[in-house]
Amino acid sequence: MDKHKEKNLSQLREDVDALVEASDHLVKSAVLEHRKREKIKNMEMPLLWTQDELYEKKIVFTGMRQREVLNAFREVRIKLLARHHSDNMVVLVSSVAVGVPSCYFSFNLAATFALDQHKTALYVDCNPYNSDVDRYITCDVDSGLSSYLTDYTVPLKNIIYASGVERLRVIPSGGASESAAEFFNSKRMEVLVAEIKSRYPDRFIVLDAPSIQQSTEARILAKYCDHALLMVPFGKVVTDEVLSAVDAVGKEKFAGLVFNH
Repeated sequence: MDKHKEKNLSQLREDVDALVEASDHLVKSAVLEHRKREKIKNMEMPLLWTQDELYEKKIVFTGMRQREVLNAFREVRIKLLARHHSDNMVVLVSSVAVGVPSCYFSFNLAATFALDQHKTALYVDCNPYNSDVDRYITCDVDSGLSSYLTDYTVPLKNIIYASGVERLRVIPSGGASESAAEFFNSKRMEVLVAEIKSRYPDRFIVLDAPSIQQSTEARILAKYCDHALLMVPFGKVVTDEVLSAVDAVGKEKFAGLVFNH
């Protein structure tokens, strides 16, 4: 065989190998996508809230009258997705100042991601001092995050509850704890975040933390997140306080400020 034909044959083999490899990748991607959608479709269907209940609880939903509110949350979602380049992320939300609860914003951000029928969201209440998460759960709460972190016999599935929003689950804080900082800094917490992130390949997770000024919890929880959002009470904090909060969560993870009127 002359060198020209041998070269052509070699190139043909390489092209065939590349085609097979690409086909394998496409097949694998299609299978994974199918499994992901089946997993979401088979999630246990909770008792969903009516539109009147969603209005009463001030939760965003498709078709709501306050379009500017829904669009504002969608804009935050777009910014986060553009920054992370993936549907699977952990976002920390904390307030710069004491007395500015972040629960409303955090839960609605999770609800905005859950609007997409191909995505799931998980709201984790990491605020043991000022929690209002019970209003977002459709059943009685027996155990929460503090129970899981202090008792190794409590399985993860026992602390995940359905909300009245489709594809949105909740982990409540489980009550106040004097040792919250130590628990959040534990290997158990690290394992928890890794597990809830890997359980669904398209899951959006919100860690709702206490105020940066109130405690050290937000600083500790920042190491588990991909991005951090900070709530700023409009006209009530100075620039140095905002910059200090950004330093607390880490400039590399800081994703933006949310002004609260």
